[in-house]
Amino acid sequence: GRGLKSHAYIHSVQFSHHVFLNLHTLKFYCLPDNYEIIDSSLEDITYVLKPTFTKQQIANLDKQAKLSRAYDGTTYLPGIVGLNNIKANDYANAVLQALSNVPPLRNYFLEEDNYKSIKRPPGDIMFLLVQRFGELMRKLWNPRNFKAHVSPHEMLQAVVLCSKKNFQITKQGDGVDFLSWFLNALHSALGGTKKKKKSEW
Repeated sequence: GRGLKSHAYIHSVQFSHHVFLNLHTLKFYCLPDNYEIIDSSLEDITYVLKPTFTKQQIANLDKQAKLSRAYDGTTYLPGIVGLNNIKANDYANAVLQALSNVPPLRNYFLEEDNYKSIKRPPGDIMFLLVQRFGELMRKLWNPRNFKAHVSPHEMLQAVVLCSKKNFQITKQGDGVDFLSWFLNALHSALGGTKKKKKSEW
């Protein structure tokens, strides 16, 4: 918020930090004066937060192995970037990295239009996994990153919530168990059906 009692407003007055970004609208504001800042030099920031890909860009991902230069000067290959280890989430990072390089899965999640209109029951939190995995996928494949690594924090928060804390950030987990749960959860959240086991009579 930008109101007089909002954290952003108070912070702008106390610390003389004046440029703020609304993460929902991706618009920049100057506080405490409360006016929108329109400046094309800020587009790099919004692109890093919400990278987008055209169908043509997605189709060409495997045809070109072009290094990108991050704003910090390091070079990286989009799709082959590090994931921050927050506490003990390396087991999940390894699975997420591997899945991000499965072309059909990657291509589906790079284009948000593929899943953003899927209808979900009221109160269903599992679709959060789909949204966060798509966001992470687009950040991993972003050719205009600020650094050659990405934070999976929002993705991992969704995992903790949706797994009812069976998979944690602070406690080591089993990668195979996580992979199995994660793929089944994604399938279900995308409207997949649960198959009943056949009786062996």
